[in-house]
Amino acid sequence: MKLIYIYDALCGWCYGFTPVVEELLQRFGNDMEVEVLSGGMFLSANHRPASAMYNYISQAHKQVEAVTGVKFGPAFLETYLHTDDIMDSEKPSIALTVFKQYLPAKALSFAHDMQVALNYDGKSLNDDDTYRHLLPKYQLPVEEFLDKMKEDNNRYDTVQEFKQVEQWGITGFPAAILDDGKEYFLIAKGYTPIDRLLEVIDKITGKA
Repeated sequence: MKLIYIYDALCGWCYGFTPVVEELLQRFGNDMEVEVLSGGMFLSANHRPASAMYNYISQAHKQVEAVTGVKFGPAFLETYLHTDDIMDSEKPSIALTVFKQYLPAKALSFAHDMQVALNYDGKSLNDDDTYRHLLPKYQLPVEEFLDKMKEDNNRYDTVQEFKQVEQWGITGFPAAILDDGKEYFLIAKGYTPIDRLLEVIDKITGKA
């Protein structure tokens, strides 16, 4: 079985859902692989400075914390959200595209690292230095990686990923699709707790 996890690095609910996906994979072990796709939540028309999101996020994060158990850091809430850094999904999405060329099996881990860098540590995902801090953990060639992020073909592949997600009719994040080898099942539309996911997967696989 394959789980297709559709997320956005800037999506607060995705930050809360990634640990659920990690737990799901631990439960299934070698019986389930994961593919992480970027949805592209903040693109061109949706670009906005972080400070424009302050009023919304300063309230909305409380619900995400209460429901999911993740924590947003003071560096994000009290510092980053007062900056004019542009909230733009493209660069972290390209970073994931490039990362998958090196270590596809660790893509979920890297996706989560980007989420933590933003939502807890208050780091900009537009800043090359953020990636310079994240990549050594994976023993990847940092400057080569950053050069690849600037290549047109990797931007093109990332945009194709956004289009694929859109063609599936997925406009909100997070989302998860189960591929049982025969067909696709949408098993999560928005944050979904682990128990509910297991219930749905059991029904699909005929174990319910």
